[in-house]
Amino acid sequence: MRDTTNWLQSVLIIAAGIIGAFQIGKVAIAIPLLRDDLGLSLFAVSWVAGAYAALGVVGGMAAGFVFSYFALRHVIIFGLLMISGGSFLGAMSADATILIVSRVIEGIGFLGVVIACPTLLRSMVTPRTQQVVFAFWAAYMPVGAATMILMGPMLMQGDWRWLWTLNGIVAATHAVLLFVLRPKEEVAVSRRASPTIGDISAVFKAGTPVLLAFTFTLYTIQYFALTTFLPTFLIDQMGLSLEVAGTVSALAVIANAVGNISAGFILRMGAPLWGIFAVVFTTIGVCGVAIFHASSPMELAVAAAGLCLGLAALMPSSILVTMPRLLSSNQQLALALGMVQQASSIGQLGGPAILAFWIEWQGWNGVSYLFILIALCGLTIAMLAKKMLR
Repeated sequence: MRDTTNWLQSVLIIAAGIIGAFQIGKVAIAIPLLRDDLGLSLFAVSWVAGAYAALGVVGGMAAGFVFSYFALRHVIIFGLLMISGGSFLGAMSADATILIVSRVIEGIGFLGVVIACPTLLRSMVTPRTQQVVFAFWAAYMPVGAATMILMGPMLMQGDWRWLWTLNGIVAATHAVLLFVLRPKEEVAVSRRASPTIGDISAVFKAGTPVLLAFTFTLYTIQYFALTTFLPTFLIDQMGLSLEVAGTVSALAVIANAVGNISAGFILRMGAPLWGIFAVVFTTIGVCGVAIFHASSPMELAVAAAGLCLGLAALMPSSILVTMPRLLSSNQQLALALGMVQQASSIGQLGGPAILAFWIEWQGWNGVSYLFILIALCGLTIAMLAKKMLR
């Protein structure tokens, strides 16, 4: 157990997650340019966005098992290099097929980063600071996505390939930093004993980690559906320019980052996890109607998007902060985080595709019914969580 928190290493580890999330935001803001350049339909673009999570869908927990055989820092560096290589390949894509393949490569790297980072981060902090540091870690997704959505129009200058190239450079540079600035004392903690069948059994027998993973799936379906297509919605339905739509969308995602960070402090004040779930899913249902109803003015839709992403962010952060306290070892934590990442990947892959299908089936105005359905499922889970966490 550490006596002091290594803040430099904590920042570097969290930054690796943020760079992984850059790759989600870059697609969201580049959708109009991708459609024009490659002639893609909205549904095809949803697969470009969702392919990033393809491996995580089928092997998130398995990846947690495999990655546990390697030094954590090496896994993160490998992940960043895969993200870099995928970004450079994507920048050279002439059609959707190569672009989707490049996104799968990026996704392999992202999976390594998000599984290894929390476990390595746990070894860099004291029990006193763990809850707060993990709350900041949980914000990596909205911080990274918002940064790309906000800066994307300026960085692209009308050519989405520039954004892919710059992301490749950033990921490779950070991989070098993590290698050069590695602490000497990490040798003892960077490799952990490989998980056993007993560890796998313990995670499933605990029950609560499985329920939390399922809850994460529902959250990520609405999160990735909304963040991926919010710029497109603002352009197509509200008539905003790419730059203005990007700024508005980034502000909404920043609200998500604030919610993620706030969750750690709210839990410390004694808020029950099931109560947070109930608030989050009620907000998703109400805001879904406010955003997508045909009569909603732009101001209401934008405010509702920010409120939805902001309050909904209390849930993933609460889950990630709670998970280390439910499991007795790093081996079990890695497996549980792999399960959560698998659940997240299902939402990341399915969210944009489900929303694109729903739009083509019901139109933008019918999307509110999708959000109501997610809310009802989530409220049912909140009641189950109340019993299991008692």
